[in-house]
Amino acid sequence: MKKVLIFGAVKHVIKKAKELGYETIVIDQNPNIACIKQADKFKNISFEAYEECLQYAREEHVDGVVTATEFAVLTASYVANKMNLPGLDFEVAKLVKSKYEIRKKMQEKDIINVPQFYEVSKIEELYEIKDKIKFPIILKPCSGLGSLYVYKIDDFETLMQKIQEVINGSFNGRALIETFIEGQEYGIESFVYNGKVHILAIMKKNMTNLPYRSELGHSTPSELPREIESKIEEIVSRLIREIGIKNGPVNMDMILSKENEPYIVDVGARMGGNAITSHIVPHSKGIDHVGNIIKLAMGEKDIDLEPKFDRCIATRILDLDEGIIKELPDFKKYMDDNVIEICFEKSVGDKIEKYISDAQRCGLIIVKGTDIEKTKKKALEVRNRINRDIVRKW
Repeated sequence: MKKVLIFGAVKHVIKKAKELGYETIVIDQNPNIACIKQADKFKNISFEAYEECLQYAREEHVDGVVTATEFAVLTASYVANKMNLPGLDFEVAKLVKSKYEIRKKMQEKDIINVPQFYEVSKIEELYEIKDKIKFPIILKPCSGLGSLYVYKIDDFETLMQKIQEVINGSFNGRALIETFIEGQEYGIESFVYNGKVHILAIMKKNMTNLPYRSELGHSTPSELPREIESKIEEIVSRLIREIGIKNGPVNMDMILSKENEPYIVDVGARMGGNAITSHIVPHSKGIDHVGNIIKLAMGEKDIDLEPKFDRCIATRILDLDEGIIKELPDFKKYMDDNVIEICFEKSVGDKIEKYISDAQRCGLIIVKGTDIEKTKKKALEVRNRINRDIVRKW
């Protein structure tokens, strides 16, 4: 039996790998994550310990490497490259992990309009660019995850107050300052196979109110005119080619301004989170996105990227009212023909915190339908019912 090494103990990835007939070898830096029991073998190793991960992969004689988490994009690339297995080139992986370098690439290749952007690793560096910064701006980690430490800032004084927090919250110890673009945000999920870019989904994103900028859910179809979608597809495909990604999943976030001008916010050389890979793509298009990712990593050739249908899908993150959970409802009562799944991630006794990033979410709802507005409304209604029915204590 062939062995697949999965970075990140993610339930739907482990499950799909087993369905495909592979032995699952999982590495995660969290020794207490719930679904590690589903893996055939598990090893608790830090994703930053490249050599230790490589040694374990060699000991297990794995046949392919998959990352199910943004945290391990570099590690998975490193291990795959060292073992001569299919995977993302390590230099390309390093490029993608830096928001600053991606913006430089977009500017150098004239792919898209890139307003001001600055990289800062020390507070003192702010004074060197103080007179160049045009507010309002977005301040974020140059290498980050899940909308953590992302702020809209209107003046230099506030920037000074927040900069060290963002630097500390960045994986590479650098903060990115860029122009705040007002508009609607979209997610684009793609799959590159033998150098050809396949756009699998363009998703409208529901976001929190400023000053935070965190996801509340996705919906597809995008509700955009076809000519705008074509423009987005062209930009995404060109950037992927210029970055140098030859194979594998690519997840992007983009803001469409009021003038319908697209601005790329983020690029991830991995499968999209928040049910994009596991539910949105397969249920909206009939494409086995997770299966394709695993097969590609294992060197298989039967990659099927042909859409089978076009359905409405909406997700809603469970951003619930604060409090300590005293009693949970029976989630089965919210299920019907249109509710695909409710993933609740907390237990009695857990604290529900104010939702400002993905770190505070309580779970996720996935809904299908034939009308996109009704589908989004249904997802929100289920979220509101769950929020109302949870008994809290203080």
